[in-house]
Formats: sequence, C-alpha cells, structure tokens
Amino acid sequence: MATEQQNQPYNEEAVHKMLQACTDGNLQLISSYLEESRQYTNPPLAAALQDQATGISPLMAAADAGHLNICQKLLEEGAPWNAVCRKGLCAGDYAMNKQHWDIVNLLVDAGTKAELLLGAAIRLQMQNGGMDPNLAPSTESRPVGHEPCTKPDYLNQNVRYNAANTALLDEDDDAVMMEWERPLMDAHASIITGNSQKGKVVLNVGFGMGIIDTALQKLEPKMHFIIEAHPDVYKKMLNDGWDKRPNVRICFGRWQDELPKLMNEGVMFDGMFYDTYGEHFTDLEDFHSYVAKMLSKPNGIYSFFNGLAPDNLFFHGVACQCVKLQLQQMGLDSEFATCQIEVKDSEWDGVRRKYWHGRDVYYLPIVTWNNGHIVREHFGAGIQIQVNNDKRRKSDATDDDNKKTKI
Repeated sequence: MATEQQNQPYNEEAVHKMLQACTDGNLQLISSYLEESRQYTNPPLAAALQDQATGISPLMAAADAGHLNICQKLLEEGAPWNAVCRKGLCAGDYAMNKQHWDIVNLLVDAGTKAELLLGAAIRLQMQNGGMDPNLAPSTESRPVGHEPCTKPDYLNQNVRYNAANTALLDEDDDAVMMEWERPLMDAHASIITGNSQKGKVVLNVGFGMGIIDTALQKLEPKMHFIIEAHPDVYKKMLNDGWDKRPNVRICFGRWQDELPKLMNEGVMFDGMFYDTYGEHFTDLEDFHSYVAKMLSKPNGIYSFFNGLAPDNLFFHGVACQCVKLQLQQMGLDSEFATCQIEVKDSEWDGVRRKYWHGRDVYYLPIVTWNNGHIVREHFGAGIQIQVNNDKRRKSDATDDDNKKTKI
C-alpha cells in the first residue's frame, strides 16, 4: 500500500503493515490503508487480504487483539467474516479464544445477517430455475473432512450396516448414522416427550439405525410415526419387525411427500424429531414450515440432530442462530442445551469422512411454542394478557442454571 509501489499495491509488505496496524489498534493508519486500496477496488481489497504463510486476515488480527472498533470498521469495508487461516480458524474463533465477547457478538450478528441474505438469494435462485439443489456440489480441491454433506443421489445408492452393527454406511463409506450417537438420541427422545412422559404422539424423520426410535418405544408412545425414505433401511425395518410393533406407523417415502398426507389426515404431534441424511439446508427450512403446522399447541416440542457446520464451532454458532431466527418468525422459541459427549477416534475406523470433528460439547436444540405467539393467535394482537411463566417446562436433559447435561 505504500505509494511508491502503486503498480503492486497488495504485496507481502503491504499486507504485513495492515495486519500490524490491526493488531496495534491504529484506526487512523488502517483508514489510510483502506482509502489507498479503494483506488484499485471498492470495497477495498486491503480489508480482506490474508497473509500467504499464516492465512491471518486483518479481521482476525483485530479480533485477536480485542479491538472492537477496528472489527466494526473492517466489516463495514467488506472484510469477510468467515475467512479462515491456515489453522482453520476464523475471526470469531480468535475472539472466542481470547474471550473478547463483545467482538464475538459483533461477528455472530454479522455472520447471521450474511448467511440469511445468502440463504434467501440461493432460495430465490432455485425458485427461478438458476440452481438445482439435486446437483451434487463439486468436491474438487477440498479435504475429505470438509466436503459438503449434501448428497442428492443418496436414495439411489446402496447402503449397508457394518458387521458390528455400529454404523450405517453409504456407497462412499460415509456414515449415515453411528452408534456413538445413542446417548444423544436418548436425550433427544426425552426432550421431545416432555421429560420422558409416556403416551405421547411422536414423529421421527429418518430411521437410520433406529436409535431414537428404540428410545421412544421405551416411553410407550400413544402413536409413533416413522418416516424413512431409503429402500434398504426400510427393508431392514421390516426384517426387524418394526411394522409389527404396537402403535408404530411406518411411512415409507420422502418426508416431503409423506407429511402432506399426514397433515391431510389431521395428524398433530406432541414431539417431532428430524435427522435426515444428504439433504440441502433449504430442506431443513422447508421442514420447519411443517413443524409450524403440525406441532401441537401449546406444549409440543421439536428437536433435530444438530450437525450444522460441524467442522468449526463459531460457524456452528452462527448456523444455530440462523435456525433460531427462522423458527422465531414462526412463533417458536429455541434454546440449545449443552451436552457433554466423547467420540473416540477409533469410532471412525472404516468411515471415509467424519461428520463430527472432535468437539466434546453437543448443542441439543429444544424448540417450543412462544407463549406470546399463542396468545396473539387466540385473542388477536391488540389484546395484552399477562402470561405466567413460573411453571415453565423443565427437562432432565437441561440444567436450570447452566443448561449442561453430561452424557
């Protein structure tokens, strides 16, 4: 960015000067670098350039040093919130590691807004025929562990249960479901039945290895609906006698086809759970539109397997916030209970790609109806009624003080 090198304004020396200014918190110098960079690109590329050796960006440097005003400035100038360094860390990770929570909140807000806008743009493009969600995304030049998990051809693949019956694998040897999930599925089952209450009407979308369905059966549901779309998994269900279990109704097909049928029958659910494989993020959004129509009021509970952005904790948090805002628009409140979970490296033997990346905390979604939404629905928006929340729902999978569960 030095004026004597205007023909090469983005050389290594210029990048290092920008990073040092961000570390030092020198807003005046940063502003001058940005204005000089604006002569070549707008927004200025200087806000986004990363060190070639480390991958550190100006936003990462400012976040690591705790300079909130610098982070705000860089975001305003187009710095990408989701750029990652050579270690796979983003600016939000740097801020979290140093406990700069004001910067963490700033970056979560920026990331959420960006992702919601991007999601809306992708959906609009799909509606206009410009993008086909059934086309598998390119995986060229990506590490196996960071390949997208979307697999539009999954239902046309053969799947198999391994010899130990501890994993369900697709043709690529990617895991559809694994035994280590059992403690989590037990917690999900307890959640959607309102603290393991018996006699509920429940729905599970995605049978897989039948882990959550086994847990739900122990709670003697009044009616237990299972939607499963893969023919090999459906065949295994029949061989294991799931179609003969009391109060179990298997709906063989895609949930996109089966839920409208159940809705036409007037079926409502006390508890709903979503755990499909290979679908696009827009499918989860579409499923939520059915949650808003088929989850019983006022005490219905919904949850889903939370594998959103599994390879980066900060990105995971942003994805959870996006889901929370979407559900909020439908009158649903969301919280995420922290569950301790240990997944040993040996669990992945024979699996090509991990879908869980070494974290020991799982954020379990608990989605319930908002009291104010129900009041407005029944009495109209113009009437104000005091709602008593003293007798709020409690669950054995949450702790009232810190929302932590050990599994």
